[in-house]
Amino acid sequence: MFDGGEVRKAYRDHLLKPVVFPEEIVSGEGVHLIGEDGKRYLDLTSGYGVSVLGYRNEFTEKVTEGIKKQVDLLVHNPHYLSYSSPAAELAEKLVEFTPPGLDRLFFTNSASEAVEGAIKVLRKASRGYELFALHGGFHGRTMGAVSLTGITADRYGSGPPLPGVHYLPSPFCERCSLNQTFPACDLACADYLQAVLKNETSGRPAAFFVEPILGDAGVIVPPPGYFERLAEHLGENHIRLAVDETLTGFGRTGSFFACEDSGPRPDCIILGKPLGGGLPLGGFVVSEEIGNQFDNRDFSSTMGGNPVACRAGLETLKVIEKEGLLDRAGETGGFLMDRLKELDDKRIGEVRGRGLLIGVEIVDRQEGAPDDAAAYRLKDELMKRGFLVTIYGASTIRLTPPLILQKDHAEEFVRGLRKSIEMI
Repeated sequence: MFDGGEVRKAYRDHLLKPVVFPEEIVSGEGVHLIGEDGKRYLDLTSGYGVSVLGYRNEFTEKVTEGIKKQVDLLVHNPHYLSYSSPAAELAEKLVEFTPPGLDRLFFTNSASEAVEGAIKVLRKASRGYELFALHGGFHGRTMGAVSLTGITADRYGSGPPLPGVHYLPSPFCERCSLNQTFPACDLACADYLQAVLKNETSGRPAAFFVEPILGDAGVIVPPPGYFERLAEHLGENHIRLAVDETLTGFGRTGSFFACEDSGPRPDCIILGKPLGGGLPLGGFVVSEEIGNQFDNRDFSSTMGGNPVACRAGLETLKVIEKEGLLDRAGETGGFLMDRLKELDDKRIGEVRGRGLLIGVEIVDRQEGAPDDAAAYRLKDELMKRGFLVTIYGASTIRLTPPLILQKDHAEEFVRGLRKSIEMI
């Protein structure tokens, strides 16, 4: 193995994307990651929301065991090249959790790829081509997915995007781009779809892609009634609803899928991140009516449905269910949010989220405006104290810890955050 200096040199010489944390992580244990010098970090990122069971513990044992057994049997076989028991078992288990009527799946190797496949399938099923998404929404960085992503920084230099994509204002009540106030606004951001349909489209709508909670925009939770109103407009105009559960799914919000708490049943759900139990796996699930229109050449993914990844995903689902991690995420997340709100520091603009998907907005003490420079200084200060967090939106600390996080870990982080804020 490379030593630390060799790792850093190889990164400088060969790897394109810079690291967020200037540290080599060599192992993990429980909810902690361990650096090359043995320093332990409380992981509030879970690898961008992937490692929901944490690291090297009683929860991950079954997953590791399943991976080892499958590697000894068969490492690779596309799930549509021949019948594959791991893919079949994972599909059967997944539809136990999906909303009624959504039981047709396609496995990919990432959520971004799943978005690409869903675009094709939903366009074909609707006989239309125009797509709708939100300002601040994030759906990936492949060409179709980034075209649905309403964040300029993620699209910069990659144009022209996919044609026929239209955006609606973000349902961000705290900083409403329509200069409205909830609830007096009567959900103007959802009603905006009608204006877009009337003035911007060619009358060939296909699907609306949306996150239940906008993660990359800074953990934006839409107001009550938003999705019900949006669903009314979608139904009236025969537009399919595709809910991207890449970040919010698999118990992160206290429900298996966050859309369970939003009202309307989607026509498609995008899957990713925890789906493969730490290995690359994504997918999308649709209804039988949409699935029956899928033809062999409509989409493919050579590595999608890899048997090792499917086995890891299946064991992860079993652990989430057996260990009651949905309830645990809801309870611990609620406790952590309450404790964060009690900090009552002028540096904290708002604490928002659901379950163990939490955003802590960092603002200027005088103006109350988002302060990105202070947020990044805070991230670095937290790392010095042994806490790993990431920054999203204008200046929001996004917390996506493993679902096995305990209340004492939450208390430890709150104390560390309080001391770190004092230093910036």
